[in-house]
Amino acid sequence: MSETGSLASRIQFDDLYNGSFIPEYQKLEWIKTDDDVDGAFIYRDHDDSIIVKYVADDKKKILVNGKDIVDPNGKHLHYNDFVVSPDSEYVLLTTNRTKQWRFSHFSNYWIFNITSRSTFPLTNPIDKDHQAVIAHAQWSPVGHTVAFIKDNDMYVSVNLVDERRLTFDGSAVIFNGMPDWIYEEEVLKTDNAIWWSNGGKRIGYLRLNESEVPEYEFPIYLTHFNATPYPKEVVMRYPKPGYPNPIATFHVYDLETPLASQFGAITFEDDFSDDERIITEVMWAGDDTVLVRVMNRVQDISRIVLVNVNTRKGKTVREEDADKMDGGWYEINRSMFYVKKSGSLEQDGYVDIVVNNGYDHLALFSPVDSNTPKFLTSGEWEVDGRIQAVDYERELIYYISTEKSSIERHLYSVDFNGKNRTALTDINNEGFYSVSFSPGAQYYNLNYEGPDIPWQKVLKIGDPNFALVLHENDGLRKLMGSLETPTRRHLTIESEGNILNVVEIRPPGMDESGKTKYPVLFNVYGGPNSQLVQTRFKIDWHVFLASSERLKYITVIVDTRGTGFKGRKFRCGVRKHIGDFESKDVVNAGRYWSKLPYVDSNKMAVWGWSYGGFLTTKVIELDSRVFQVGMAVAPVTDWRYYDSIYTERYMKTPAQNPNGYEHSAITNMTGFDNAKFLLVHGTGDVHFQNTANLIDRLTLASVHNYRVQFYTDSNHNIDLHNANRELYYLLTEYLWQSFGTGGKNEN
Repeated sequence: MSETGSLASRIQFDDLYNGSFIPEYQKLEWIKTDDDVDGAFIYRDHDDSIIVKYVADDKKKILVNGKDIVDPNGKHLHYNDFVVSPDSEYVLLTTNRTKQWRFSHFSNYWIFNITSRSTFPLTNPIDKDHQAVIAHAQWSPVGHTVAFIKDNDMYVSVNLVDERRLTFDGSAVIFNGMPDWIYEEEVLKTDNAIWWSNGGKRIGYLRLNESEVPEYEFPIYLTHFNATPYPKEVVMRYPKPGYPNPIATFHVYDLETPLASQFGAITFEDDFSDDERIITEVMWAGDDTVLVRVMNRVQDISRIVLVNVNTRKGKTVREEDADKMDGGWYEINRSMFYVKKSGSLEQDGYVDIVVNNGYDHLALFSPVDSNTPKFLTSGEWEVDGRIQAVDYERELIYYISTEKSSIERHLYSVDFNGKNRTALTDINNEGFYSVSFSPGAQYYNLNYEGPDIPWQKVLKIGDPNFALVLHENDGLRKLMGSLETPTRRHLTIESEGNILNVVEIRPPGMDESGKTKYPVLFNVYGGPNSQLVQTRFKIDWHVFLASSERLKYITVIVDTRGTGFKGRKFRCGVRKHIGDFESKDVVNAGRYWSKLPYVDSNKMAVWGWSYGGFLTTKVIELDSRVFQVGMAVAPVTDWRYYDSIYTERYMKTPAQNPNGYEHSAITNMTGFDNAKFLLVHGTGDVHFQNTANLIDRLTLASVHNYRVQFYTDSNHNIDLHNANRELYYLLTEYLWQSFGTGGKNEN
């Protein structure tokens, strides 16, 4: 597979793994300083020192000298992460971090006193040689009080001197302030379920009871690099469609009220039943009021419950029904943003993402119990995520949207009345931006992520001449300038009356005349509300395939129906029959490319990972004969095997939609007789059952034209023990064996 000599000016396979093409961004965390100056951020220096940088004058201050960070025995503390207390008097440090699931870890936690330069454990050690193992710790928004989770129970250390245990029933199936697997993966997408009130007087948290959730087991064969005579069995509570979810309840603890009077969950009027309720979002509006977003099991009804923490009761103040609106669903997004009364805003309120004529837009609700949206944005485009910041001085709200193009992201502002919408990024050129604002919203860290070489700058609102450059990636720019690189062509095509976004990655110097023919690889994902086609800078395996003189393959990436940022009509039509429209769109796109003069229509392949593996398999099942090769990595092959909360959002339950589940499963093996098929999975993936099921179906149907590759103990990412590199080598080799060299002159 190696290429040498004159081809050194092309991107090589090894380049994908040496980090040369990864843009650099500085991890920037804005803070409120003790002198209340806006525009300061904090970072960890190379010697473990913790530095505060003031962007106004580009000056630095050493908050903590790395040499002072030692344990009580004087030994240097090699910490993983740090968080400075809101009063800048202490630093919370983590050590010995051990990964659990996607977001969660277990660590030892330490407190560093900035004034005395001393370190002590957050809570009592297990013994003289072992520190307590803590799942999560979080500062209060004011002062230096910490809430933390140990053994699935909630604790709070008030001012770091008064430790209180808040719950007493934490166990392997009871989670207090911490998500179980399904809530971590599909609902909260973080490692905790704790929310401090704005003034730090109260803590809201979830209690999850997964005792009725069925267990799922899978083996782990290796210990480090050696197999053991008896493999370890991983046992996890994993709810599948139609099976019990964990029971979620919402709780509040008041630091100034005796614990005995606070036991029990907050009650919601006209609540969903325990087996129907999913609590997806919590937002405090001051210290006495909290809003909780609650959805039904299949996530097509969304309620905003206003909780009065003094009465410990909640009532529904807003309800939206997607099933009645357009037959769709609601994504789980933490999109509520508290806005305090100020200037023309006469009462406290919040901004949320609400459907406005079929598109996701910003709406203001004021007062907080209002059910009437005051739309701040509108149009045939969508706001991406929650608002970024509120500038109370100028009465502006900042957000990222697709107003210019569904494949771009630009920063905009709009006033409290939904007027004077203004772009803060260059909308005259293609761009994909992300942003974070300082606490006072006077400065913002702007990341330009493409399509050109990325850069990072801190800019100032109202001062176009101010710019603090953090990264321009000059080394990457120079490297790219020295290489002969592929080009990207963005376009749209039509499929059954729907307009699809597509990008084509072309070999350098590609001949479009038709005298030279190129193989084409389609890369697909297609998951609901996802997006592959974007204007981000990216050098990946597809770029290597186009660059390689030996291969010269075109890659086509297509976003099918069901994907995001093009409105609900485009997105929600796939509900109850996922895989149907998406596979037809891929086949229609394939037919379009097969007719182009520079394409070798006998050398077309499709591949994808996870949902993309499912879609690849669905495309081969269609037996269109458009694609001669399919490569599915870690696919879902029957949605009855996937997790409940993700699947039921798009398919409802098997009892509600039996035909949809049956039709979406890969059951017809005829197409696999007419295409070469590569099937790849990690044995440590909770979804491995899907591949095992498909192999059995292929076996029963006497299909022989396929190959299977397992990667021992790799999870869904397939990255254990060099597996990721070997996987892409395998994909490359499989294409080479199937199609050989591309870019051949037909004359």
